[in-house]
Amino acid sequence: MPGRLHGETTTVDLKGQLAFPEPSSVLSLRDCAAFRATDDDQQPILILTDGVTTLALECGLRGVSADVAEAAERLAAAVHDYATSVRAVARRS
Repeated sequence: MPGRLHGETTTVDLKGQLAFPEPSSVLSLRDCAAFRATDDDQQPILILTDGVTTLALECGLRGVSADVAEAAERLAAAVHDYATSVRAVARRS
């Protein structure tokens, strides 16, 4: 999933170009914490928070499955790609 550098852009700047719905909230990565927890049914969840906005990623009503594991791996790959892009931009600055 190669990223394209758009510089300092907002999703509003990219409106009409996005293959997904407009985000309803934004997490600041400068203060972001991520950790694994469990829900009331002892299913794993991933918590992302910047102290203002919190996002909980859950397995859903159907519970743990290979599909959920694959989705988590896609998320990890996308985050790694993002981190690589940010590192490259930071080195040029």
